Amino acid sequence: MEKEVIMDSLKDLLNIRFDKFNDKTAIIEKTDDSREFKNISYKELKENINGLGTILLNKFNLKDQKIAVIGQNSSKWYETYLAVVCGVGIIVPLDKELPANEVLNLLKRSKAKCIVYSSRKKEIIESIMSKLPNDMVFIEMSKEKSDDISYSFDELVKEGRELVDTGHTEYIDAKIDREKFSILLFTSGTTAAAKGVMLSHKNLCANIYSCYDIVPMFGKYRCLSVLPMHHTFEFTLSYLFMTSVGGTIAICEGLKYVLKNLQELKPDFMIVVPELVEKMASKIEKTIQSQGKTKLVKFMGNVTTGLSKVGIDLRRTVFKQIQNSFGGNLKYFFCGGAPLDKEIHKKMERYGFKFLQGYGLTETSPLAAGNRLDNREPGTVGKAVYGDEIRIDLTTNEDENSNIGEIIIRGDNVFLGYYENEEQTNQALKKGWFYTGDLGYFDLKGNLVIAGRNKNVIVTPNGKKIFPEEVEQLINKIPLVEESMVYGKSKDGSGKDLIVACKVTLNEEYIEDKYASKRPSDKELYELIWSDIKKVNKTMVPYKSIRELEIKHEPFIKTTTLKIKRFEELKKK
Repeated sequence: MEKEVIMDSLKDLLNIRFDKFNDKTAIIEKTDDSREFKNISYKELKENINGLGTILLNKFNLKDQKIAVIGQNSSKWYETYLAVVCGVGIIVPLDKELPANEVLNLLKRSKAKCIVYSSRKKEIIESIMSKLPNDMVFIEMSKEKSDDISYSFDELVKEGRELVDTGHTEYIDAKIDREKFSILLFTSGTTAAAKGVMLSHKNLCANIYSCYDIVPMFGKYRCLSVLPMHHTFEFTLSYLFMTSVGGTIAICEGLKYVLKNLQELKPDFMIVVPELVEKMASKIEKTIQSQGKTKLVKFMGNVTTGLSKVGIDLRRTVFKQIQNSFGGNLKYFFCGGAPLDKEIHKKMERYGFKFLQGYGLTETSPLAAGNRLDNREPGTVGKAVYGDEIRIDLTTNEDENSNIGEIIIRGDNVFLGYYENEEQTNQALKKGWFYTGDLGYFDLKGNLVIAGRNKNVIVTPNGKKIFPEEVEQLINKIPLVEESMVYGKSKDGSGKDLIVACKVTLNEEYIEDKYASKRPSDKELYELIWSDIKKVNKTMVPYKSIRELEIKHEPFIKTTTLKIKRFEELKKK
């Protein structure tokens, strides 16, 4: 990757990188009313961004104000983000899955003066308009013509581009303070619990450069964007990083269209979370079983994996049929959000896919650690990215024989603090170090291993600590189980009678295949799962054993990056 020109800010991304790639395709997408994919060049993207930024300053006088954006992944979402941070004010990306009351609360908390929204969010936005300030500016992305209710995004961009053409360069000439608060991101959770993370251009540019140290030359590659853009993991690695190297971002139409879009768009890599990988692996396994090739594939997998270790990599050739089912070009997965099961990692690599696991948080912009292509260790998230330091704080660990402690991070990608919350900021940032709340340790090769979240740890009456995520990985391997959530349960709330309990959802696809003639009753399903849980219990020390099981018949409450909202689930008990 060329590093001759340093990007001090995202304005440099716009003025240096976008100019360099000019007529190359930056984004491929389908709009709300289109049946065909449309290509958008770097040149068009930049002109739209400059037009929108110019009109936000000249027409609405939004200099240094907060501007929210909400909606499905799109070029207009990206244009809004860069237009705001490159010369207008502070961008406030919102989760597109939020209900109306939470959108309203976050708009009020952030003191946003404008919201740009997709037409799919029109009903929600219009339902809360009367509860927002009278001077609030509403811009709808797919609206054809502006009216008394809201402005048309396209009309505003056109008007702004005309202003630029007639010499209005206030926006284009705007100077960027790279250390200034420019991005406000609300973390996953209910509105009351969501923290407002403050980021700067410096934070994001540091993370872009970190990616150069992790991945190979991705400029010629195409990325399929699946995860929501408001999430920093997707936005930094898929959008900011890819446009900094001249790559192409193909926007997926939605989770249910992933396989279809893989075939149509033939991407080279994807940013994913473990649940998405697990579903892909399950589909491959099911296809192999239906063709009666399980033993053959396992044998060939062992042979090709062995050969790859001595420099002869035939996996993509031998498993070409599997490769073709994912479009034929898919080579890399960058996985984050939660630890990926080690066995699934190995299995997918056996078929010729390469996995780079990363670790980070919104507060670290987000990437803090990652596997390198030449050193991928399943079950770990690699080493600290370029410019970062990672340590394990053992001071709160009461077990002197344990090397597990809180992960703390220092580097230019670490956030400025929590929005309007000095107390939380002081708890998280101490002497230049960010205390993540995550627990982990370093393996013998110096790779970081994530044990779980500090707040999720179950502490037994005799002081033993149980990491729910570790047990959940074992429970999730039970064929009848789709997902699980392990937690501590105490009848009187004192913790003295605490037991380890587990909620699971059913793998309906497996049940339909396995018991096609007659579905087991709920009681029978419970007994079958409980029998497998008892086998899992035998593989663990006794204090980790599951003592109570509950089968859920509705999905777990999740964030848009498919993490279970544990607090919300436990409130339902």
